Formats: sequence, structure tokens, C-alpha cells
Amino acid sequence: MFDPRYLRHVFLLFHLVLGTALLWGSVHTVVHLGASDPHALVIGTVEAVAAVAFLMPRTMRMGAGVLLVVLGLAFVMHAARGEWRPDLLVYAAGVLLVGVHGDARASGGTTAPVG
Repeated sequence: MFDPRYLRHVFLLFHLVLGTALLWGSVHTVVHLGASDPHALVIGTVEAVAAVAFLMPRTMRMGAGVLLVVLGLAFVMHAARGEWRPDLLVYAAGVLLVGVHGDARASGGTTAPVG
């Protein structure tokens, strides 16, 4: 059975893995598509900056807000081209979860199980 005292640590791990994955993906987009696709360069750069902000305690919620906008735009742009990208929805759901609960490192962040 899961010990609820570890929730803060697990939540922080989720936050850091999610933010790092989004940062890596955005840098990958800029490096591999940026020279040939100016839209990918702009979106990837904004996403990278937002991912860094998302990883920092003081700017986490601002970064989450920008990431939600970027992920939503990316989902719509891919859908308009006939590309189904449910992974973008999963990323957005994770960002929303962390953004709503707050940074686990902050005193007001997730400290106890809900319920």
C-alpha cells in the first residue's frame, strides 16, 4: 500500500520529469525543425522558455499557463493537418495538475493527500 507521506516526493518527481520532458521536446523541435520551419522555431522557443519557467518554483504557474496555451495551439495545428496527437493532451493534463496544486517545493504546495 502506498504511504501518503511520500506524496510530496512523488508529485515533485512527476513535476520535474514532466517539465524536463517538455523542455527536451521543445529543444529537439527547435534543433531539428527550426531552420526549415519558422513556426516550429517560434513555438519551440516559447515552449522551451515556458518549460524552464515551469521548473522554477517562483515562475511555475506562469510557465504552466504559457505551456497550456502552447500545447493547446500545437494540438489544434496538428489536428488541422490531420495528425492526431493525444500525447499533447496528456502533457497538458499534467501541466494543469501541477499548476493547480502548486510546486511541491513551496510551503503552499502539495503536502498531504486529498480526501
